[in-house]
Amino acid sequence: MGFGHRVYKNGDSRVPTMKKAFLDIAASTGGQKWVEMYEILERTMNDATGIKPNLDFPTGPAYYLLGFDIEVFTPIFVMSRITGWTAHIIEQGESNALIRPLSEYVGVPQRPFV
Repeated sequence: MGFGHRVYKNGDSRVPTMKKAFLDIAASTGGQKWVEMYEILERTMNDATGIKPNLDFPTGPAYYLLGFDIEVFTPIFVMSRITGWTAHIIEQGESNALIRPLSEYVGVPQRPFV
């Protein structure tokens, strides 16, 4: 949700590049209030928890300032990952090994949908 990462424990090396893009976008769209909020949140989280921003943190406000509806943020994220996910599925299929689930769904039973 914008902070912390399973792999990049000491900060995500991609964040500075995306933060610069966000700052450039904010400068060209009059989004200074978003930059101020970004800086306050980043500093507060670091001071309170030591947790660094992940790539989602500068990406969200950048998308917003570019005019994307919030509802498409997740689909944009998925588009950037779909080829990698597909490659994993192909690799798993080629290994011809049965993949057993490690957990059991215990949520709401199947419901009708529209």
